[in-house]
Amino acid sequence: MANLIGPDVSFYQDAETTPQGINFGKMKQSAGYVVIRSGQNVWIDSDFRNNWTGAKAVGLPRGSYWFYDSRANPTEQADLWYSAFDGDLGDLPLFADFEEAYGGAYTGWRHWKTFLERIKSRVGNHEIGIYTAYYYWVRNAPNPNTDAANLAYFKQYPLWVANYGVSTPLVPKPWDTNGWTFWQYTDSGDGDLYGVESSRIDLNYFNGDQTAFNARFKLGTPPPPPPGPVWYKVTASALNVRSGAGVTFGVVGVLKQDEVVKGLAISADGAWAKIRRDSDKLEGWSSRQYLIVTSAPPPPPPPPGDEKWFKVTASALNMREGPGAQYRSLGLVYRNEVVQRLDTSSDGNWYQVRRSYDGFTGWASKEYLEATTAPPPVSEEKYDWYQVTAATLNVREGPSSSFRAIGYLTKGETVKSLETSPGGWQKIEKADGFTGWASGQFLTNVGKTPASAMQKLFKGVLYYRKTRSAPRRLVSHTLALDLKGATFEFLVTPPLRAAEPFLCAQTTSKFLEKNKLHIAINADGFYSLDPATYPPATYCAGGGEPVKLVGLAASRGKQYSAKAPGRPILYISKKNAVSFDSLTGAAFNAITGDRYLVTKGKKVTSLESISMDPRTAIGVSQNGRYLVIVVVDGREFSEGATFPELADLLLAHSVYTGVALDGGGSSAMIVKGADGKPRAVNKLMNDNIPGSEREVGNHLGAFIK
Repeated sequence: MANLIGPDVSFYQDAETTPQGINFGKMKQSAGYVVIRSGQNVWIDSDFRNNWTGAKAVGLPRGSYWFYDSRANPTEQADLWYSAFDGDLGDLPLFADFEEAYGGAYTGWRHWKTFLERIKSRVGNHEIGIYTAYYYWVRNAPNPNTDAANLAYFKQYPLWVANYGVSTPLVPKPWDTNGWTFWQYTDSGDGDLYGVESSRIDLNYFNGDQTAFNARFKLGTPPPPPPGPVWYKVTASALNVRSGAGVTFGVVGVLKQDEVVKGLAISADGAWAKIRRDSDKLEGWSSRQYLIVTSAPPPPPPPPGDEKWFKVTASALNMREGPGAQYRSLGLVYRNEVVQRLDTSSDGNWYQVRRSYDGFTGWASKEYLEATTAPPPVSEEKYDWYQVTAATLNVREGPSSSFRAIGYLTKGETVKSLETSPGGWQKIEKADGFTGWASGQFLTNVGKTPASAMQKLFKGVLYYRKTRSAPRRLVSHTLALDLKGATFEFLVTPPLRAAEPFLCAQTTSKFLEKNKLHIAINADGFYSLDPATYPPATYCAGGGEPVKLVGLAASRGKQYSAKAPGRPILYISKKNAVSFDSLTGAAFNAITGDRYLVTKGKKVTSLESISMDPRTAIGVSQNGRYLVIVVVDGREFSEGATFPELADLLLAHSVYTGVALDGGGSSAMIVKGADGKPRAVNKLMNDNIPGSEREVGNHLGAFIK
């Protein structure tokens, strides 16, 4: 059976900078239906009306969803949702989206029930459904053991479940294991293929094929296939090609994930497609369950000849000591990374290659290398960087040795040059804003984008800036704290009061300045509280808004906020012993992480690896001496990091255990500047506004004696 695919969309799929909206005509060529966001809280989605009428105009079956928001009255939300349709309720169910965590006055399943009953009373016989994710539902719905009766109430609603990176979705009670109606299986579909302006799009399976879909929603006979050739992309890691339309037929070949093949025919039951791979004329039948309609592939590159640059096509490719699988693996390169060919084996089947951004070299099978162009140059930086070659190098007030020394650099430090004097002196700048002049005689130019730059920032603190250009631009900032190299006094944001709301949001810069710290980062995830229940003017006279943390926090012996199931906790004792989850005695300083990245010196397997965002992470060495903090830039010149990439950055500094903290627009690494004022080390990006710093729930900082 081939599950019918359709996207869900909202205003996020429409670029504000262009006059056009979603191209539903193009979407219909690849999708069997669409689910459209109606709104949230007390707002109608700004694109809902255009999307609702646009999908209808091309004959695309439509469903709708409303993002339930606990900060707004459920009855009022349901009434507003109903009013958005003007009598046209569409073809598919209306889905109540339960995934929020704002912690508002209307939090909890009892309010969900009020919301559902209200929308049912407004829409008559039109079907209502529920959208959720397995773990969210398990944490927030009635308990199946102690409150089975209330849980059973929700089974009357068809389930739309979100679960990525699996072959079958996890389905929570009260629904049966295969009791899902729709399954949101990815948030990184090809946006262009479905006619939207965002690069990525959510995609969903219907639990059945086109015929079952039409029967389920009383839509009549399936539409004819689109004219012209059909192209499929393989979604399985390996897909058999058989001599006939069924598993009883022999295997004649295998397709790899993301290969694009031409569709020649469809079996009578619609479950199999006859395909042809143009590269070697492989032809046969493959299950449509692992094929999605895509656009025609670009023309193939010329056959390997004198090409020097290649793109990796495997998800992970071994780099070996010699030209053959019998040689030891030196490590891995990953899909879409670009490598340079240095040599070719005598049989022509193996290339010696070098990774473009860090020089990693080894032998790789040419089967998984595709000719490409040289990687684009990294975005132009305005200033050159210089590395110190002398054991110590004075930094002076002016460009000659006659000026007073105001500081010094040590061998190996790499600093930015703001200006060059006629005599060859460089006006340098460090991450904390310290500037001065240093003799060019003891400085080596390492270009505008050195792969790595190290600076001694404070006593016991080294700063590392790392830049790579492939497979995409990534800039990271790391502070390595030697807990025995200086006296550190750590501080987590103290609670303002003994009862909720414990905290008012503030920027990391304000936290550092107020507490006279040397370094500070953002910490736990947080929710904004309902301003009607917790007026900011009453609870946050000093500014900010009342917030609730995701998990446990403690500040200098005062524990506040409850534990969050499944989230790691980092404890720092009064004597600066760092531990995760386990604690002896009372908590002194503690913050809650998002997820583990590194355990026992190894990267956690099965980390979500698609989304790329600004990130914050923290980890500790095996002997507990070094505390490592990493922040990754994103959404401007750096595209952000995935969780596996964030783990790699921790491992590069010998972290034994490490966790991700709150990220996105919250990510901030702030230090005490040379002028005594807070200074951002990373590129701040709040609400996609460069340089704007977000007010966050709590922070971790340190004063250095």
